[in-house]
Amino acid sequence: MSFKGHRIILLLLGSILLLYPIECSSSFLVLDGSTNSKNTFDLRTADKTILDGYTDVAKYEDGFIAVGSNGQIDRISKTGEINKYHSTVGAKFKCVLTHDKQIIAAGDNGDMLISYGSEKFEKINSGTDGNINSLTWFDNKVIAGADGGEILIGNNIGEFKSIQLNLKGDVVSVSANAVFCFGVTNAGEIIHTTDGENWNVFDFNQEYKGFYKTCYFTSVLVTERNIAVTGIKDDGLPVFMLSNKGKVWSERDLSYKDEQGIKDYLKDLPNDIFYDGLYQQYYLACENGKLLVLPTCSHCNELAEFPEVNLAGISGINEMLMIVGEGFFVKPISF
Repeated sequence: MSFKGHRIILLLLGSILLLYPIECSSSFLVLDGSTNSKNTFDLRTADKTILDGYTDVAKYEDGFIAVGSNGQIDRISKTGEINKYHSTVGAKFKCVLTHDKQIIAAGDNGDMLISYGSEKFEKINSGTDGNINSLTWFDNKVIAGADGGEILIGNNIGEFKSIQLNLKGDVVSVSANAVFCFGVTNAGEIIHTTDGENWNVFDFNQEYKGFYKTCYFTSVLVTERNIAVTGIKDDGLPVFMLSNKGKVWSERDLSYKDEQGIKDYLKDLPNDIFYDGLYQQYYLACENGKLLVLPTCSHCNELAEFPEVNLAGISGINEMLMIVGEGFFVKPISF
């Protein structure tokens, strides 16, 4: 059966399972291993060295833009062909934002470049010399999350200002829809705003102390219906949380089954989230070449495995995914 056909069946099963839960099998290979880790993990003290490779990807025109170490900004076709677009010697880009014809790339030491639909990139003043980790577009503004609890707010012509939030961690990811913008920190904080200027802070670990394990977040994705966050618990296992409005959070099971029906659990750190609205599925791009698919049916999670490179970014367009990662890894997947 084709991957697309399998996805459609999973979508139909998801609706049925809301009323009649059953066990479902997976069509992907899995990695064996123990889930009884007792190690305490803290992203704030983890090694933050950026390995050579792509760190983020975003859809652009009929393809994608990927950024990474060595100041690389590349265009990638839907078939995975790489076209070297721009390079800034010594720069380390961590995130990319595309809006209309514009491309904004940002990274360490406050480096930020902008292109207005041409191959020429201009350096702009980001308003910080700290590391910029994530970019999103909200309320006709560019919102950036940076180390040290710093938020940057700018317009599409490169004028930025800095807002310092009272946070324990670094703002590692930001995402928005038409109504609000959310961000997460590697200390387990969830922040949100409705105007880009005034931010509310939700200390997840404090609010859910004794109910959920301590979490350190790596990514947030805001869709039209839900807010999704992912990261790692202090026992070293990954976590994925969903909320409708950001006030009440529920954990999604990250188990899956192999072709023999043996249950296993994701053990690898998720670095990025993508949501496919057509098939109503989340995708987690993880370290060690793992891609976990989370359909509506929580019993139907699937694991895809790629070469053991750390997957860093994921995006999608026209029923296809583009995954990028360490070693300038590129993988297009058609539905």
